[in-house]
Amino acid sequence: MSSFTPSVSIVVPVYNGSRTIEHCITSLLNQDYPKDKYEIIVVENGSTDNTPEFLKNYPVRLIHCNKPGPSEARNNGIAYSRSDIIAFTDADCVAAPNWLTNLTQPYINPKVGGVGGEILAYRHANRNFVEIFSDDYSPLINYGSENSGEFLPRLYTANASYRRELINQIGGFRPYLITGQDVDLSWRLQLQTDYKLQYAPEATIYHHHRTTKAGLARQYRRYGFGEIMLDTLYRQHPGYPRNRSYQFKRIMKQLYAMLRYTVSMGVRRIRLTTGRATPYEAAVPGLWFLIEWNNIRGKIDGLIATRLMKDPQIATETDRVPLITRLYGT
Repeated sequence: MSSFTPSVSIVVPVYNGSRTIEHCITSLLNQDYPKDKYEIIVVENGSTDNTPEFLKNYPVRLIHCNKPGPSEARNNGIAYSRSDIIAFTDADCVAAPNWLTNLTQPYINPKVGGVGGEILAYRHANRNFVEIFSDDYSPLINYGSENSGEFLPRLYTANASYRRELINQIGGFRPYLITGQDVDLSWRLQLQTDYKLQYAPEATIYHHHRTTKAGLARQYRRYGFGEIMLDTLYRQHPGYPRNRSYQFKRIMKQLYAMLRYTVSMGVRRIRLTTGRATPYEAAVPGLWFLIEWNNIRGKIDGLIATRLMKDPQIATETDRVPLITRLYGT
């Protein structure tokens, strides 16, 4: 193990996470990092299941956040942290044993302000079609490349870390962003400081993908809403690649793709009955239809909330509870 072992606070927000939180916490407790150099801060965000009672059995710092939303929960965790580095993961994630060790090594470079690792699917023997599809077409690709067409490298909070003083310097997560807040934080760090992000592919997190069509639909509706919010915040920044015209054209392309998926659903059903397609292959076009439609719904929600991407501040005045319920479920 490297002699470079900065202190780390791992912040894990959780809402009704009883199905996956045990795997998550167990993996964090079993890190090969020095035990006296890291702590686990779990921020309980109003769960109605048995998550709070379950967490009392583990040596973690349990914090209750009464304000709804992932930004509020993570900001609460940051406020309770006193470590050099703040690492983030989610309650539906499982960390590899050497996750922290590999995540912290790039900080040897004093100009590195944030580090993220690879996000892979948590695979098990009984995965259903939705989980396999989410693995085959995962949107959780951390960092991105300079040639990917993205604005700047970004880190998803399923597997991200930052120097604590820099998070405080830029004001933490924007509380009114209920989705896309992790990308926003990583962009602001690069725009408002002289620090850079770095990708550490060996720092691996395994993510429990959605198991139901309803969960997959909500996920992509959140992505659509978050994309519009980010576009509204950054569209006038030099070099930003998306604007209102881009989104309208993109929605039209998505609608056209849905027509193709509809035809493909019929073709693959015929192939299934004749033994030329597997049940999973027959299900794929329908899942693509589902995520495209719900991504469009999220974009429409975002366009309404921002008055066609004119004013991001309108979202700050919106009651977040109904929106969180719509995008995350109960």
